[in-house]
Amino acid sequence: MIDIGKKVWLEVIKRIYPGLPVIRDQAIWKSGHFKRPSAFIETDLISEKMHTPQSIRIIEDVGLVFHYDIERISQEDKGEPIPFDLSPFFLYLRQNRYCIASQRFKTMLVVEPPRTREKSDQMEITFRYSYLLHVPKRTVTDDGKEIMKINDFYVEANGQEVKA
Repeated sequence: MIDIGKKVWLEVIKRIYPGLPVIRDQAIWKSGHFKRPSAFIETDLISEKMHTPQSIRIIEDVGLVFHYDIERISQEDKGEPIPFDLSPFFLYLRQNRYCIASQRFKTMLVVEPPRTREKSDQMEITFRYSYLLHVPKRTVTDDGKEIMKINDFYVEANGQEVKA
């Protein structure tokens, strides 16, 4: 299945922080070989249910980790983390009333209020969100025959069959 949620979050982060590198590969993130400041996105599928005959409601959790830049006086110095300003991100969520529309993927994410956890060199933001995914209507049966659509409807009126 296409990971639309992760791609929409990438689009949102690029919209708010245009120059910020975003890591989507967990192996690179765990190895620690990436440029700072940067963001890491990880999504986890919670449920997938039929919402209507032509749509599925997807509920996922997302974890966004914003890594702070490190202030170094010399190469040997480990340096102090420079806190990253996340107020534009939270302002964006509030201004959109926790409903994020993706122009590229034509998807609307309904976001629950986020939970934050600050560490010495990063800020973790986690929350749950949901979106609807379109399911195309079947036009061919399993054996290859085309499903006929009913285009003409007839009703009985005064004892006669009349086209409606």
